[in-house]
Amino acid sequence: MSEHFQRMMAGLSFNRWDHDLAERRLRTRQITHRFNQTLPEQFSEREQLAKELFAEVGSNIEICPPLTVDYGDTVFIGDDVFINTNFTLVNSGKISIGHRVMIAPNVSLFSINHALDPELRKTYINAQGEREVIDYPAPITIGDDVWIGGHAVVLAGVTIGAGSVVAAGAIVSKDVPPGVLVAGNPAKVIRAIKPGETVRQAKG
Repeated sequence: MSEHFQRMMAGLSFNRWDHDLAERRLRTRQITHRFNQTLPEQFSEREQLAKELFAEVGSNIEICPPLTVDYGDTVFIGDDVFINTNFTLVNSGKISIGHRVMIAPNVSLFSINHALDPELRKTYINAQGEREVIDYPAPITIGDDVWIGGHAVVLAGVTIGAGSVVAAGAIVSKDVPPGVLVAGNPAKVIRAIKPGETVRQAKG
């Protein structure tokens, strides 16, 4: 485990060209490729590959291919989780997904930031003759019983509180409190979710 992986997991700036990180990305892509080549009926094979890919995986999960991940070992998934197709994780920062979470198709989680100054985004050769560029991770935490709608994007550093719903197409750039519906770009709280409320009632 390299210093830069430890820094990444701690939410500190790190060099993305670190050799250990490059090996972790390659391993993640190899396992993800195998996962995405599974046949529709190969549920147990996908579950086993998910356990090989991610740092922690709970029981009774289903993840539908295709799947895109940068670092499998920064992802922690709880029990009874369903993740639909085209789930994209640009995930230098730690990503924690709670229990009974539902994630719709084409959802993206981005737990990494880059420098705003273009000069600071460029790869350069450091004093040791190694490639270096500094990135800035920030963890994403998804609480228990959250539902994230299709094509939603969750940005670095965001926590989504337990029981909340992220509407389809929302861009979540700030923390979401528990038990609310958020929508829009940037996502804003629409209202609290009422006990026993269904989708049909929510439209009324």
